[in-house]
Amino acid sequence: MSPLGRALAVAAALVVGMTALGVVLGVLAPGLAGHTRPHPALSGTLGTAAGILVENLRVLAAPYLLWLLGFPSSHFGRRAGDLLILAIVAINTLTVGIELGRWRGQLIPYLPQLPVEWAAMSVAVAAWLAARSNHANGRQLAGLATTATVLVVAAAGVETSCTPHRHEPPKASPAQVDTVRDPSGLVGDGGCARHGFCADAGPIASRSPAPFPSPRSVPLGRLAGADRAHNNHRPPQGGITT
Repeated sequence: MSPLGRALAVAAALVVGMTALGVVLGVLAPGLAGHTRPHPALSGTLGTAAGILVENLRVLAAPYLLWLLGFPSSHFGRRAGDLLILAIVAINTLTVGIELGRWRGQLIPYLPQLPVEWAAMSVAVAAWLAARSNHANGRQLAGLATTATVLVVAAAGVETSCTPHRHEPPKASPAQVDTVRDPSGLVGDGGCARHGFCADAGPIASRSPAPFPSPRSVPLGRLAGADRAHNNHRPPQGGITT
């Protein structure tokens, strides 16, 4: 096997192995996962696909940026790059694995893109492994970058078109919107200047019934599965996502 082939094999083993570890953790300690059941959060539009693509490309750009910045040329740079790439893989794979271990079959309909995205991640990790050991030149790394890009484009299309879509609420007609006007004076016992926003003592609160947005899905750059309001990644589908 060529050095580049070995790098791809090692990268794929790392991605799959850490996902499997996450599944085990999710089974043994389901409390590590979210508590909201998986549910649709994507609208299935071109804008959705573009957002998924941009986020995935941002996550997978790290190995190539490390190479362009010269990290493989020094011992410290290689070690720092190793830690960064390992962190990227761990954050994404362990999180998805934990959610899979917790929700199992309930989460599967939201993950048809997972094999393609994991393949893209494996290619990106292999690019770093080849670059840090001087087993790939610029042309080969460019080829790996192109391959990873094609894979994430395909994954964004699969995720947008093949996962369950949320039902958009009907839009109000202009006539209906025109009937809702702010009062000219104070309303309510608390001296509210407009509906939902009060001027009396205490916290200001809105009575808006709008749901908290959750427009994204798994897995790159964000969490997978159900309740991910506590994480800083892209909000997920399935209830999310890096």
